[in-house]
Amino acid sequence: MKPFPSPLIMEGYSEIAQTRRWSSSEDEDGVSEIIGVVMLLAMVISILGVVVFALQPYVNDFDDNKNWASARILTEQVQERISVVGSAPNGTGVAFTLPLVTSTLTGLGMVETWTIQADISGNDRIDIGLINATAFKLLSPNETVDKVVVINNGLHQSFNITGLGSEHSINTNQSFGDELIINAYDDADNIVHRLVRFRLSGLRMDTSLNTGIQSAAMVNDGLFSRMPNEAWVIEKFPPLNAAETMSGRNRIGIVLSDIRASSALPQGNSATLEIVSKGPMTLFDGEARNLRFTYDNQLHEIFNPQYMEHWMGDHTVHLATGDTTDYHGFAPWGRSSGIDGIGFFPADETILLEIAIQRVEVS
Repeated sequence: MKPFPSPLIMEGYSEIAQTRRWSSSEDEDGVSEIIGVVMLLAMVISILGVVVFALQPYVNDFDDNKNWASARILTEQVQERISVVGSAPNGTGVAFTLPLVTSTLTGLGMVETWTIQADISGNDRIDIGLINATAFKLLSPNETVDKVVVINNGLHQSFNITGLGSEHSINTNQSFGDELIINAYDDADNIVHRLVRFRLSGLRMDTSLNTGIQSAAMVNDGLFSRMPNEAWVIEKFPPLNAAETMSGRNRIGIVLSDIRASSALPQGNSATLEIVSKGPMTLFDGEARNLRFTYDNQLHEIFNPQYMEHWMGDHTVHLATGDTTDYHGFAPWGRSSGIDGIGFFPADETILLEIAIQRVEVS
């Protein structure tokens, strides 16, 4: 009996099955590779997210430091140009571009008031005090004042002293403006006393930081700053210089600065700022006695006592030792609290007094 040959159909089926098994294995390998890549990408993205989250505070600090440094440089540039233009003749100006990317520049109207007076000639000890917005009183112990001239925002008024006595009240019937000068004359038409009062304006630069707004105020050639959620600090005091000459005389120098800004200052990445001089004005230039002054900074109430401490520090030391007989310098004019102002002592000693004001317009 002959054996049966193997059926051909079975051989074909076996080959087809084997082929299908190989195809299934390859599909599984491909899926595994895709899953691996997806998982790897997910891990990378997760790690990057953690890194970005962890570094975000450092990135914010870097941005804040960059913006603060940029605003500080811009503030110094503005102050330097104001100082240069302020000492130039009337009508002199300069225009320059400021990249105000994260900062805003605004005006500060009448933020500081200075009242200064001194005897210029003669031997009398004269005092002028403002009573209200239109009137003032004059005290002349030796009755040497014969006439008073009031210069109120450029408007001149003259008043003769006709009554008897050492004290007189004068009503100008005109509201005192931002620039007030009162000159007292003797019967020989010599200026024996002068009072000046100026209300000064300034500029403020606010810079946006991640933690809030950082502010810098430019007032009377001084610089005041405040970081977000912190108090104001004085970085630069207004100039008040006292020095001794080669001959042993005391020289006092004060330069006031008034910055009048337009209602809408330019802003943006390429803001063009224009500064024009209104002409400097000399207020005192020569010998004087009994110098005293008052000041009032309205930016913040903490500045007035800090001014006093800064300018009268030497007097405080002498007062603590109990010896002020040979003291030369600034001290309280009246009460020790300084509410009556600051004077230079010895008061009756003749000094060289140089006081001027720089006035500019910014637009």
